[in-house]
Amino acid sequence: MRRVLQKVGKYRKVKVIRNRESRIVRDINHNISKKIVDIAAQTSSGIKLEKLDGIRKSRKRGRRFNGTLHSWSFYQLQNFLQYKSRLRGIPIVFVEPRNTSKECSRCGSEGTRRGKSFVCPRGHVDHADANAGFNIALRPGIGQSIVDRDAMEGNTDIPRGATL
Repeated sequence: MRRVLQKVGKYRKVKVIRNRESRIVRDINHNISKKIVDIAAQTSSGIKLEKLDGIRKSRKRGRRFNGTLHSWSFYQLQNFLQYKSRLRGIPIVFVEPRNTSKECSRCGSEGTRRGKSFVCPRGHVDHADANAGFNIALRPGIGQSIVDRDAMEGNTDIPRGATL
């Protein structure tokens, strides 16, 4: 729809649509991050995320995938998770993303990922994203959690109970 409007020269309408889309995505990210932090608080656990710092530079997959990648709001979701978990005193740890979707979460050997399915050479079959999620959960974090680091630096936006 935006492409057609741009060809016709209706740039103001394109801007209106873009702003509406960004508000919808921001609301979705707020709701998702709130739910994740609520679950972590109920289960008295922390949150682990992949460290996706240079993903836009490292992923070259063609024009169609670039459009998907550059409209992906993982950084916004990460920021929402960080500030909401900091307020609730929930630690966030980052994990190195290398081979999380290629390694088997049960035996550690390198398997094959085709689309959404993961097949281990030793017979384990799983959904590729679920397998990657288990790998992220099993890996050690990089450095300290954000709550621990901020507590040591004397950050005042953390509740007192979070520094115990």
